[in-house]
Amino acid sequence: MNRKIFVFVVCGKKEHIDTLHLSLQYLRKYSKQKIIVITDTTRNEVEISHEHIIDIKTPEHFTHHQASIYLKTGIHKFLPKGNLYCYLDTDVVAVSEQCDEIFNEYITPIRFAPDHCKVRKFSSSAVHCNCQNNREIDRQKFFQFTKDINGVTITEPHLIEKGKELQFEFDQLKKSLFKKMYTAIRFFLSPQVFHFNEQFYFNKKDKTWHIKNGDIVMYDVDVEKMQMATGLVYNKWTKKWYNQQGEDIWYDECNHLTEQIAETFSIDIKDKNWQHWNGGVFLFDDNSHNFLNAWYNKTMHIFTLPEWKVRDQGTLIATVWEFGLANHPTLSKKFNFIADYNNNGVQINTQTEQITDDGFVTSYKPSFVHVYHHWGNRSWPIWQWIETKS
Repeated sequence: MNRKIFVFVVCGKKEHIDTLHLSLQYLRKYSKQKIIVITDTTRNEVEISHEHIIDIKTPEHFTHHQASIYLKTGIHKFLPKGNLYCYLDTDVVAVSEQCDEIFNEYITPIRFAPDHCKVRKFSSSAVHCNCQNNREIDRQKFFQFTKDINGVTITEPHLIEKGKELQFEFDQLKKSLFKKMYTAIRFFLSPQVFHFNEQFYFNKKDKTWHIKNGDIVMYDVDVEKMQMATGLVYNKWTKKWYNQQGEDIWYDECNHLTEQIAETFSIDIKDKNWQHWNGGVFLFDDNSHNFLNAWYNKTMHIFTLPEWKVRDQGTLIATVWEFGLANHPTLSKKFNFIADYNNNGVQINTQTEQITDDGFVTSYKPSFVHVYHHWGNRSWPIWQWIETKS
């Protein structure tokens, strides 16, 4: 009978091995299955404390980052055949006894979970293009105009985050016609100050949005003047600002990744905004080897190309489309809930242990939480809840 085995990959810096040790602690608590760690011990700053380790010598000219990706995409080459495996990034934390149920979710030839963004959004993280810098220039034009008009601009990170939170509240409001109409009536009947909710209020005189202590987090700008001064374009239907190329200035999105995939691998990603897979959790067995070989070979190839960043997700996207798996079922988010610190929709109900990434429009009782940034941030409610599960 095939065994069900969890697999981690890590090598290099102490911080990554410390992350592994914490994730191992959680997985050992909740899982009854064997856990293997694949590493290159010659690279490690500290020793890995675990019983089942496979030590693989990686190419010496690789950086630690490249070596980790070499071990991850080549994972099938290093493991015994005849088993069902679940790969986990070291920052994926088991938080429930149901974690072993993930093995029941396998669908041949391989099964991943969806990422938290789509291909266009991920694009500039995979290839070298100037889109992020260009969008930042666009945003600076917007901020400079508000500074010229209001005398101040919003630069403090916590105020920018509050502005994003306010925008999220606006987006949620649009989903309910009743709430939208009720809020509009309250706004019309309010005198100089409109209290949107307990956190935010609007000053009608200078058209600024504030938090309770008075700090400004957002402006209602004079659209015509902004367009004249900056060259930016406001779309009244989407209520968003665009540059002259028609790109939303608040989102670093582009088609450069799909274009690079076509140039490098002659693979056409027909859906330019496809919901791509996340490489942090996936199930595989002997039937996965052709897929994994193709992913591995593509990834080793882009290490030699200056147009590509050292990542494995761009080549994963290419491999999925090469194998005709764009519509292959993905895992439920409960098995790889991606906790994006910058998404104000990511929230936790500690009473029901339900977690959401869209303000509880949908929710899950997670088996694994993927903390890909802000690991160990004890001021974050998500991390506070994770610590209660240790």
